[in-house]
Amino acid sequence: MKRPFKEEYCIKTCGNPEAEIFSVDARSSTRLLKRHYFQVKKIKLIFLILLIQQSVFAQNPAPGYSGVYLTKADFIANHLSYQVNTHAPGCKLEFPPIADWALTIRIVTPESVNKFKAGSVYGYYDNGKVYRFAASGDIYVPEDFYRIEEDKGLVIYSPEFNGGNEYYYSRTLTSPIHRLNMKNLKRDFKSQPEFINAAKSLNKKEVPGDVAKRDNEGHFIVNNIYRQTTKK
Repeated sequence: MKRPFKEEYCIKTCGNPEAEIFSVDARSSTRLLKRHYFQVKKIKLIFLILLIQQSVFAQNPAPGYSGVYLTKADFIANHLSYQVNTHAPGCKLEFPPIADWALTIRIVTPESVNKFKAGSVYGYYDNGKVYRFAASGDIYVPEDFYRIEEDKGLVIYSPEFNGGNEYYYSRTLTSPIHRLNMKNLKRDFKSQPEFINAAKSLNKKEVPGDVAKRDNEGHFIVNNIYRQTTKK
């Protein structure tokens, strides 16, 4: 009886710079290659998920487009629920006069005008910037759209219409927005004393706004500290 024909396959294993040589017969080679194929597909899928979670807004909508996020899910996925090409003639995203009273978004095309009242959208995207809506309720956080300045670490915002010159933050893209000051940081991160102790160095003189200092590259120092002390 003849022995089954044998072939050699050189398969590079993930994470190992050295290739492993497997000597397999023709009957078992197909099973081996299929198993390896699905292992590689699984690793690629896990890697893709990690990349998506690393930064929600790593990829912005196509250049020239503006629009609104109608739901929290669309906001998290950075998917515009309704959009318009602002490079096209007669197309734009705008706020009516006295926007700080109504906070109504208008998306205009030559054929139509669509209005989105405050509270009917989770946020909007315009001119390369992402804005999140915060309803009234917190006396120290006016109802407004808040522009995301940074989202790696703490999510740091600046108000668009009603919030003055202060900066604000939230722990995640969907958690409550608070003023960026030591009082709020101490409350939200009382279980992370290393972060709080390091952040205190930013406002030794208790000067309002010191917690929002930026480094020479324009990044918020409090976020640098947060990532260093929480390994994020």
